[in-house]
Amino acid sequence: GRAPHPAPAAAHPAVASAAVALEDELDPPVAAAAPANEVPVTSNGQLGSISLDQPLREARDEFERIYFEYHLVRESHSMTRVSERTGLERTHLYRKLKQLGIESARKRSS
Repeated sequence: GRAPHPAPAAAHPAVASAAVALEDELDPPVAAAAPANEVPVTSNGQLGSISLDQPLREARDEFERIYFEYHLVRESHSMTRVSERTGLERTHLYRKLKQLGIESARKRSS
């Protein structure tokens, strides 16, 4: 057995107070966390129009479809603005919309 190392804070009081100050900055206030009973899930396993009684991939695809359709309408189908708003590069946005079966306005008008 090796002798236990002294805690760095015990060796240097300034380090101890700095560590406590840093810890206070890193720990978010408990009140900021939403209580579990405030999650808008209905008793029949729905989150809005999305059923929670399905595989994760299907629930995620359904959410993403709603999410991107919302942003397309909100940004008048401007792919540049949808890209900026959602944080996806335009090439990835086009790929994602195709994967989800969502037609962009550009495709619809041709």
